[in-house]
Amino acid sequence: MLPPMKLSRLLPWLCASVLLFTGCQNLQSKLGEITVTVVDLKPAGGTLLESQAVLTLRFVNENIMPFGFTGTTHKLYLNGTYVGKAVNNQSFGLPPLSTTTRDVTLMLENLALVQQVLAMRGKTTISYRLDSVIITREGDNDLKMPVRTQGTLDLQALGAAVQ
Repeated sequence: MLPPMKLSRLLPWLCASVLLFTGCQNLQSKLGEITVTVVDLKPAGGTLLESQAVLTLRFVNENIMPFGFTGTTHKLYLNGTYVGKAVNNQSFGLPPLSTTTRDVTLMLENLALVQQVLAMRGKTTISYRLDSVIITREGDNDLKMPVRTQGTLDLQALGAAVQ
């Protein structure tokens, strides 16, 4: 055991070393984000009566390492109201510091809201919120990462299909 005098001199250096070490480790473990945004929303098969739409999503990897997805789920809200859900079970990868787009089928569970929004004269831009869950596999475990994005969406493609 160290005498109290030596311990009191050693203690500040020990604390500084621990703080420096944990600070560096936190810096190394911080990764950039994976973001998912809506690029386009258009009818599947040319009409909304099928209660499906094609949702084009942009995935952005801000990390310096590649990222692999085993699947994704997405819930779309227009003007704060839930519209529908898309599930993608196809695996895909995203290189470091890159973007890719994917089309997923959106099952419209609130078709009346979509038609009501499109009926507004002269306004085809609407605010959206997308709640996504990115699924990746580590060994035998599925890891789920929630991602929420907000923005505006131009609905002219849907408007042309309904009219």
